Amino acid sequence: MKNTIDPESIRQELQQYESRLISFRKTVHENPEVGFNTRGTLARIKSILEQFGISGLDTETSPGSGFLLIEGNRPGATVALRADIDALPIEEKSGCEWASKNGNAHSCGHDGHQTWLIAAIIYLIKHRDFPGRILCIFQADEENVAGAQSVIDSGVFQKYGVKEIYGAHNEPSLDVGTIAFKAGPTMAACDLFSIRVVGVGTHGARPNFGKDPLPVATEIYNALQSLVSRTLDPLKSAVVSVCSFNTEGSRAYNIISDSVKMIGTVRTFDESIRDTIEEELTRRSQGIAAAYGIKAETVYERRVSAVNNDPELTKEAKKAADRCFGAQNVIELAEPYMISEDFSSYQKVLPGCFFFIGVKDAEHKEALHSPYFDFNDKVLIPAGAFFSYLALERLNKISE
Repeated sequence: MKNTIDPESIRQELQQYESRLISFRKTVHENPEVGFNTRGTLARIKSILEQFGISGLDTETSPGSGFLLIEGNRPGATVALRADIDALPIEEKSGCEWASKNGNAHSCGHDGHQTWLIAAIIYLIKHRDFPGRILCIFQADEENVAGAQSVIDSGVFQKYGVKEIYGAHNEPSLDVGTIAFKAGPTMAACDLFSIRVVGVGTHGARPNFGKDPLPVATEIYNALQSLVSRTLDPLKSAVVSVCSFNTEGSRAYNIISDSVKMIGTVRTFDESIRDTIEEELTRRSQGIAAAYGIKAETVYERRVSAVNNDPELTKEAKKAADRCFGAQNVIELAEPYMISEDFSSYQKVLPGCFFFIGVKDAEHKEALHSPYFDFNDKVLIPAGAFFSYLALERLNKISE
């Protein structure tokens, strides 16, 4: 029997815990941890859950990540809710009283993501009149796009028979009170590359005695600028960015270095375009170097695929958002984002939907990954209520 769920009642119930949740979020923000080194963060999550009488957080199954299984009162399917918990290795400059001082920073808002999942858990634990189970995932190492695969490799999806997965990111370009969805390709694949141009070093006054790699590397750099515009279909999207360009070895004013290294990133949505860029980047780099009688060593690493939202799950999540946020505040994105997310790894093994919760207001305008960024606590309760409502709606539907 399907229960009627009132999303506003969820929000009102969670409202009484807002100050405690904000306090938790600020404590996590003040003590950021990166990669898989999230032991302190997991301990804080475990502590606040225990304060609400909630036990059973599993921190052993997957390195740096935590899992909490919420059982309904009757058999049914299993859905998963995911929040990332890691920070970035950058110095915070927000000036907040709760700013980090340890050289890392929650400049992507993962402190808020884990807090809104905790809010959902608090409600769901108290209201178990639903079919099936909800697996709540506190995932480490999203920033290095390795944490999701670690969760998959742990076998938790098979263990609990997870059918669907949902996740979200705060978005500073969207107004607070809004939520955005897109079916299909939603966030870009992320690849990394390095190009090392190897020549022969010499005295700066006698360049003819060596083979200067700098002009060759510069020509390669310029060739990469036209890779997208002159290789791909104009209606297709891709980004190729050289993000660092440095000589190696001596940096004296009168020494021509024997090598130059460039590193950068590639963002795509289509696997065939991904293939083309890898092939062309390698061919152009090595071909230009060979024309000058030196060599270019290229390394191309495919880190994570594009987030590709399941159309049916996205439609259902959007319908749920209409009830929780009001249809006027639910946005259908016309274009995908070029940033990446390892949520895409989950979507390779089960259907999933990833969406965006607006946080922009007069006090919160900084971009993600800015050292001045701080999360907007106004969205904690609405987001927690939405995750609760979405999970219950999906379980009631797919467990019928």
